[in-house]
Amino acid sequence: MPKAEQTDAGAPITRPKVTLRDVARLAGVHVSTASRALDEGQAARIGPATVERVRDAAAELGYSRDLLASGLKRGETKTIGVVVADLDNPHNAPVIRGIAGRLEAADFVPLVAETAESRERFERVLTHLTQRRIDAVITSAAHLDAAEILARLVPADTPVVLAIRSLPDTEYDAVVHDDATGGSLAAQHLVSLGHRHLAQLAGPADIDTFVRRAQGFSRAVAAAAREEVSLPGRGSAAPDFEEGRRLMESLLDLPERPTAVFAPTDVMAVGALDAIAGRGLRCPEDISVVGYNDIPMSRHVSPPLTTVELPSEDLGEEAARMALSAIADPAVRGRRVQLPASLVVRRSTGPAA
Repeated sequence: MPKAEQTDAGAPITRPKVTLRDVARLAGVHVSTASRALDEGQAARIGPATVERVRDAAAELGYSRDLLASGLKRGETKTIGVVVADLDNPHNAPVIRGIAGRLEAADFVPLVAETAESRERFERVLTHLTQRRIDAVITSAAHLDAAEILARLVPADTPVVLAIRSLPDTEYDAVVHDDATGGSLAAQHLVSLGHRHLAQLAGPADIDTFVRRAQGFSRAVAAAAREEVSLPGRGSAAPDFEEGRRLMESLLDLPERPTAVFAPTDVMAVGALDAIAGRGLRCPEDISVVGYNDIPMSRHVSPPLTTVELPSEDLGEEAARMALSAIADPAVRGRRVQLPASLVVRRSTGPAA
């Protein structure tokens, strides 16, 4: 077993590198048993008392596993690419936290990159990540043309998991929210408050998430025989604060403005609140507003925002679990998990004036 070398006073003390064989010798087990005990993915194959003895020995010796080397033996780099659209959007932080927490437990690490809703940057990011031999891709930045990009740039044996934004008619694994029901819940809530002229701030038409939220809202408004006030065309910019304010100002310019508005993200809803206040109007006395995602900010704006809750951290954790499962068994593809939608009612909605 390695021991510290004796040196003159004041000279640095150097220690030989502790090996897995040293840990196995101290724990009284075979080297292969020590290896499994220190691997979260294989520890369940041996007894808990043995696992504890090996890990105690490793701690006593100061042994640190070479995760990259052990992964490469199995054809893994222990890294997963995580591609998001906008790091400024507070909705993405808990998604990444959920992914990172689940990966860390399995000795994997995320490599996070942002696309800023740009096709060219999406391609560039995927190219850089695949050149680093990542074991899987998790992306919440997919536009509807992303299937062709993923097929072209990501090797066929590298699993891809779609998070939040899905791609219809593809076999990629996906973890999504029940966006259609979320949009319906927003409309039904506003209808129950007596609103007859409702509108929505349109998100980008080339992102499946926003298409489904818009469809759910419109169907519920039509089913209640209410009027949906429309603006020409659809939103084409990033679904951010500025776009929410711009679209809300356009609605306020209409001869007959709506009394209730649904925004497909909380950030856009906050932009709408800013536009409403800028015109000297009140929320919800003059116009009610509903958002989507339930980001922490939604509790602290004035008034606190009624919104559709999306369990972002849970969604990220599920996406990571699915990616790890696909790495372990690449033959299984096309799984889809859909998390339920629920409405959180706060003070930004009230009875129709």
